[in-house]
Amino acid sequence: MHTTGLARRLALVMPAVLAAGIGLTEIPAAAAPEATAGAVTVTVRTDSGDLNVRSAPSATSHRVGTVRNGSRVVITCHARGTVFSGGPFDLTTNLWNRLADGGYVTDAMLVTGSNDPVVPPCATESTRPAAPRPAGATVTRNPAEEGTALWGALEKWYFTSGKRSYPAVRGTPRDLVSVARSAGWTVVGDPRARAMVVIPPGVLDAPDSGHVAWVDATSNRADGVYLRVTEMGAPGTAPHIWSGRTVKAAPGLSYIPAP
Repeated sequence: MHTTGLARRLALVMPAVLAAGIGLTEIPAAAAPEATAGAVTVTVRTDSGDLNVRSAPSATSHRVGTVRNGSRVVITCHARGTVFSGGPFDLTTNLWNRLADGGYVTDAMLVTGSNDPVVPPCATESTRPAAPRPAGATVTRNPAEEGTALWGALEKWYFTSGKRSYPAVRGTPRDLVSVARSAGWTVVGDPRARAMVVIPPGVLDAPDSGHVAWVDATSNRADGVYLRVTEMGAPGTAPHIWSGRTVKAAPGLSYIPAP
């Protein structure tokens, strides 16, 4: 906890309580929260203007709506995403909160009374497989080209694994299986949460170069296993854009589990 930041947040709580209601707009139904157990009502406080609501825990992800400065919002769970610096409390944090109406907002612009999470982890961030996770070669900086699908998957790995390092893998997504094995990382064929999924060309609309995404969680359904993924530069979208989707675990996918 950063005492200075906390003091600033607490000092601004009472004026914000009297502010207007929620001004959230353009949130798609697909962004609905997973659960409301442990939900907390907090106050939005920005430098100026409205607070952007993002499709993923990142300031570069797609903006799906806004919330008015001073409004009260309900947050249901937290996720660790890309680092955000700034706001009225001058905080640097990778903590993001999911709104009850869907979408993520940075913790740096919420009056929560703490610089630590005040709501449970989102299910997509807390799923943990029972099997032990092997470890391979790592580097301290993201080795991929910024804005690419691999860069995005490695960023998710970095913040979700808690290891504060990146796998020493780089190159074209279709070659990642051999590259990862050469770096000492285990590659499996069964669906895994907290893993990078390597999607070969032609599978799930992947281009000729292939695609890679981060698997937040898996779920078993009557017709098979489904993956909840977060990705950058998804097929049909531009580089540097975060997005999320749920897809069926198709044959031919490979998974590189994080430790």
